[in-house]
Amino acid sequence: MKKGIVILLVVVALIVIVSPGIVGRIAEKSVDENLQWAAEKNEDIVVTSERFDRGWFSSEGQHRVEIRDPNVREVLLGLVGVEDLDGFPALIIDTRLDHGLIPIASMTRDKGSLAPGLGSAVSTMHIEYPDGETFPLPGAIYSEIGLTGKTASRYLAEPGSHESTDTRATWGEVDIEVTTDPSSQNVVFDGLIDSFTIVADDDTLLVGKTTFAADQTSSKFGFAVGDFEMQIESVAVEEAGVDMVGFGPLSFEGASHIDGERLNGDMTMNLGAIPVPGYGEMGLAIALRYTGIDGVAMARLIHTFGGVDNNISSQQLLPLIEDDLQQLVAAGFEIHVDQFDFDLPEGLVTSTMRFSIDESRASDFEWTSILMDLDAEAELKVATEFVDMAMAMNPQAGAIVGMGFLRRKGDVYEMRAEYTKGLLTVNGAPMPIPLPQ
Repeated sequence: MKKGIVILLVVVALIVIVSPGIVGRIAEKSVDENLQWAAEKNEDIVVTSERFDRGWFSSEGQHRVEIRDPNVREVLLGLVGVEDLDGFPALIIDTRLDHGLIPIASMTRDKGSLAPGLGSAVSTMHIEYPDGETFPLPGAIYSEIGLTGKTASRYLAEPGSHESTDTRATWGEVDIEVTTDPSSQNVVFDGLIDSFTIVADDDTLLVGKTTFAADQTSSKFGFAVGDFEMQIESVAVEEAGVDMVGFGPLSFEGASHIDGERLNGDMTMNLGAIPVPGYGEMGLAIALRYTGIDGVAMARLIHTFGGVDNNISSQQLLPLIEDDLQQLVAAGFEIHVDQFDFDLPEGLVTSTMRFSIDESRASDFEWTSILMDLDAEAELKVATEFVDMAMAMNPQAGAIVGMGFLRRKGDVYEMRAEYTKGLLTVNGAPMPIPLPQ
């Protein structure tokens, strides 16, 4: 009995004292694997390991995250209202990793844990500008690295503020959880950003409470599939001498999956209080489903669109995507737009649509054949107040009613259109369409 206890104590000592140095090497590799895998999922991001000082019970490392793609930089600068920037800032992540099957060194810091695994880490972040100026980001990331390399991280930040020479920022609570598993190519995240405000050069950006969640796995075609959802209470921008404009709430959710060689999925979006100058506010609601999208063609199109310049013309873009676009169409697909609604001051404009194209041989594909392969239908309902306003503003709009495209039924105008094999029917009246020979 005593001998068994002694052996048990020796095993425990080995786990607690000897394992950190051995596991530290594995944990270091796991940290780099997770960061590089995340970067590989987005070719616009480059992750560089600046240093890694390995100790027996704990190690410290630093990673630099940079956005190299000029198109992504241009979009981000546009979002914050900056037209040009001398260089582009990088995100610096400093990490302390307490390793060991039982990371006892982690108990000396905030949110340490004795949970078995390859290690327990805490990371802080700051922005580094090209001129060497730095801006510390609030909060820290707390991570647990499992025995298989699976990493569960949580970013926590308390409400606070920061003020520099020409910029002032305030933010609410931030709580983001991310779990990554390079072996299964899966990432799960769930986050809350309570709100934040940025004031710079008399311009103000206000973003309300934002929540998001996702469960995404890389498909065999290279793009990720799974579930995603996001909600933003409001977004508003105020420029010097200009009234504040904004919109919200905004919600978006979608799901996708691979069935054989095809991509299927659905998405919904709701956007409220969109300001229209000189008119008022409107809302937008969209819900659609898609089935049978060719996975290979879609992957190639995504890759092409991701690599082209934002300012490329349609004439320049078409030759780059034409072959893959032909393959996608020739493979056939079906799209259901179950909701496409505008909430206007005069009332609702609602519509539903369906488009389906039969599969055909890519070698025999011609763009004109789409007109014969397409099967589609659409329904439209428009509030009478909106139609009356349109006819008052432009008498020619009344021709749409006079020709029978819109028929009044109660307090709405309706239209139903069907298209099959080159024949268009609107409200029951056939309208043959001349097809090119």
